[in-house]
Amino acid sequence: MVFLYNPWIPRGDDKMRHYVHYIGGGIVDSKIYETGNAAKSFKSPMKELNEQTVLIENAKTNKNDSYHQHTKYDDQVDRYYSTYDIGTLLHNNESYLEGTIDSKYDVDYYSFSYPQKSFYSKMGISSEITISLESKNSQAYNLVLYDLYGNQIGIATDDGHGNKQLTVPNWDCVTSDYVIRVENSNMTSDSGEGSYRIKITETKNRDTSSSNVQHSQEIANADNSEEKNAIKQKYEKTYQSEIDKLHQMQFEALPEDEKYSGTDSVEELLNKMKKGEQLSVSEMAYVKIFANLSDYERAEKSNYIKNDFYAEIERIANEKGIELPDTSWKIEIDVSGTITINGDITEENKEQIKNMISENFADDMWEKYIQTADISNTQYRLVNAYYEVEQFIQKATNGQYSFDDINVDDNGKITGLPEKMCKIMNSQEANAKYEEIRDNIYMLTDYKNQYGLEDILAFKAGYNISDSEVSTVGTSGNNSVMDNAGYYKNMKTII
Repeated sequence: MVFLYNPWIPRGDDKMRHYVHYIGGGIVDSKIYETGNAAKSFKSPMKELNEQTVLIENAKTNKNDSYHQHTKYDDQVDRYYSTYDIGTLLHNNESYLEGTIDSKYDVDYYSFSYPQKSFYSKMGISSEITISLESKNSQAYNLVLYDLYGNQIGIATDDGHGNKQLTVPNWDCVTSDYVIRVENSNMTSDSGEGSYRIKITETKNRDTSSSNVQHSQEIANADNSEEKNAIKQKYEKTYQSEIDKLHQMQFEALPEDEKYSGTDSVEELLNKMKKGEQLSVSEMAYVKIFANLSDYERAEKSNYIKNDFYAEIERIANEKGIELPDTSWKIEIDVSGTITINGDITEENKEQIKNMISENFADDMWEKYIQTADISNTQYRLVNAYYEVEQFIQKATNGQYSFDDINVDDNGKITGLPEKMCKIMNSQEANAKYEEIRDNIYMLTDYKNQYGLEDILAFKAGYNISDSEVSTVGTSGNNSVMDNAGYYKNMKTII
């Protein structure tokens, strides 16, 4: 399965002339919303962009338990505003995102970009970004920062005022896209359940000696591509060296009983996690410092599948009086959400198990599968977008409509669904969830028009269940396809 499409490029130049709004509402001048039809543009009570923003993470509507997921958040202050990128919090020091950790397994990921860095560097200005985690018990949570290559580049620590804080490293000359991960600090209990706030602030000063400024000046003064490549290679070495130094400092700062002294490599420890083994406290601390986010998430979700899925399936089956097979059996879920049960099982039992999976586990099994599958970031977003759109439409219309019924005209107007649903979907007043679905429809429609949907429709999530153990089956797609090489030659982007 080969994907030749990058769904997250700016969309203003695609064949259908669509533009996916990264800031909801198509802001023209902070007060007027542009709908694409001059007669239907409307005034909004929306705040100025430098006023307070309060983004809300809602566990029921915001799926953000993977760094892959592209999730849009509503602003509590202004119902017309929503965004994929919590970097918008930079516009006002009183702005924040409010999120919730609701179990020991819950993990929240947030995309954060800082494109201003390149502009500041060209102007000889050095900037410093601070990310803060506030809660009634900040020690119950960890906040970790990753760059777009998946390198861990910051772990928030106590700021002396009851909160946690980190500073984005200033030795990173180019990267302006980041991922924030918030997790329960005690992964063995639910004691960390509750809400938290994330704030992102910046300070600027003129500093021509900073790495960012020097890199920008050297690139600008380079006479040819060979010189530019040499400069890139120099700063890539510096970047990797600084990452190594940071990781070593973080390791040395660990309590003595949490310092890993074994001989297994990071890769070997991750493989243990994938097989379902529980790492010790020191092994886990070591992995969280040195592992790439992509590899860590795959191992983390695999470990959950190995250790927790069957127990939950068995518990619900017992509650419903459903007998689970003693022999091996298989669950398949396609991108439309259709569930198939295979094995030496009676048709009646298959139907009972299928209904149980559909009601209690389907979405979670789909998500965990694609989070552990060896697929590219592009393939992840395409197949997951199709699944999300299909599930949203089917639930909203009680199964009467599907993605096949959707039409999108050259002006981006969506038709083919119930009139009320289309009206909301096409409205600039849609909430973040509807905007997210609309953006996915645009992306999938563009892909369909260029390449067809056969490769997406062929994707299936598969599980084998044998002797009370659950394992994923099959590898779909090519993990190298359309994952950008990025600025640095030896680092591949993961977001």
